[in-house]
Amino acid sequence: MTVGRVGEVIPAQALWFLFLAVCFFILLNRHKLGSHILLVGDNKDSAKMMGINNNLVKTFVYMQMGFFAAFAGILSSMEVNYIWPSQGQGYLLTSLACVFIGGTSVFGGKGTIYGTFIGALIIGSLEAGIIAIGLTSFWIQFVYGLIITVSVSIYAVFLRKPA
Repeated sequence: MTVGRVGEVIPAQALWFLFLAVCFFILLNRHKLGSHILLVGDNKDSAKMMGINNNLVKTFVYMQMGFFAAFAGILSSMEVNYIWPSQGQGYLLTSLACVFIGGTSVFGGKGTIYGTFIGALIIGSLEAGIIAIGLTSFWIQFVYGLIITVSVSIYAVFLRKPA
């Protein structure tokens, strides 16, 4: 049930994605730890003044990301029944583009699970469209890099304080 198709229509990885998105939505929006994560990402000095252990929150987030990166690698290797050392190499730019197009600030403290979910749907559709018109994978990577560059530039302009 970890990989394959459910009802020969829905990929099991999509169900994992939905399940984890709901879990992290609850964590970030309804739990004290989610508020701590956003506060440490936004302003670590004010988080420290409020009594939040910045190092503990950062360590938890890094451990969590490592765990889910390993989980994604396991799902990926189970899908294709073989393992290559460079198997997930091309996913970093894609995941960053999903997060940034979903509204997460590169400067920290802002972002939602819902926005990342919508960003993943947009990026998936965009990739399918680029492939459908017959362009090579170079152009997919180019578009992802362009999305990241534009989103970071937009955030930098919007966050600039008026003189």
